[in-house]
Amino acid sequence: MPPLDLFSSQEFWTAVIVALVGGGGVGAIIGAVSSRRKDTAQIAAQACDILTDSVIKPLREQVESQEEQIQHLESQQRKYFALAAYTRSLFHWLQTFCEIIEPDFLANHPKPHLPDELRADIAPETLEDE
Repeated sequence: MPPLDLFSSQEFWTAVIVALVGGGGVGAIIGAVSSRRKDTAQIAAQACDILTDSVIKPLREQVESQEEQIQHLESQQRKYFALAAYTRSLFHWLQTFCEIIEPDFLANHPKPHLPDELRADIAPETLEDE
C-alpha cells in the first residue's frame, strides 16, 4: 500500500479518530479525577475547619469552664471541711465545759446524733472498718 493511499483508507481515519477521542477522553478523565481529588481535599480541609470552629472549639471552652467550676467547688469543699472540723472541735470543747460547769447537763440534754450521710465527711474516724 503506497503511503498516499493510507490517508484515503477508512480504517486509518477510524483508528485516528478513536485514538484522538480515546486519548483525549482518558486525559480528560485523568484531569477530572485529579481536579476532583484537589476539590475533595479542599472540601475536607473546609469541613475540618468548620468542625473545629463549630464543635471542637466550643467543647474546649466548655471543658475550660468546667475545670474552673471544679476548682471553685474544690476550694469550697476545703472550706466546708475546715468549717466542719472547727465546729466539731468547738462543740467537743463546749461538751467538756458543760461537764465541768454542770455535770448532769449531758444526761438531761443528750448530744444530737450525727446523721450517717455526714459521718464520712465530718467524723471518718467513727466509721467501722469493713
